[in-house]
Amino acid sequence: MKTGIHPKYFESVEIRCSCGNVIIAGSTKESMKTELCSKCHPFYTGQQKLVDTAGRVDKFAERMKKSAAMKEEAVHRKEAKKKKPEEYQEKVIPAEAIEKAMSGKWGGPIGDSPAEQVVKEEIAEAKKAKSAKKTSAKKPATAKKSVAKPKTPPKKVAVKKKSVKK
Repeated sequence: MKTGIHPKYFESVEIRCSCGNVIIAGSTKESMKTELCSKCHPFYTGQQKLVDTAGRVDKFAERMKKSAAMKEEAVHRKEAKKKKPEEYQEKVIPAEAIEKAMSGKWGGPIGDSPAEQVVKEEIAEAKKAKSAKKTSAKKPATAKKSVAKPKTPPKKVAVKKKSVKK
């Protein structure tokens, strides 16, 4: 071992626990303190001892309550989805309203609106115009048919290049 590079070793160091127990051991530190030891640790004693400085146990309990509430809500939503939706029911129309509509007090009987009359008239006019075109197309043509002459390609003109002197 090299001399002068190792820390000083103490043979008998007192390790004090918060419960009052003192353990003697060897270490490089002169004294030590601890919160739990084999005399007070729940694993060895079988009794629960809480060292809760920041309210961690309370926070955990709150999270567990929230988790349980969320699970219940999810179950309720799942059950609500399983329920059949209500069947569609048509609205009941009073007989008076039907009578008014059929008697023509609200624009005439169903099927005889002014827009339908206009469309029917336009269709009839179109049919007449179509039949008039067919009769005029049946007349024999007296004009002579012209014969198409083949096109002649344009003449090519020769262009002389000028020589450039340098």
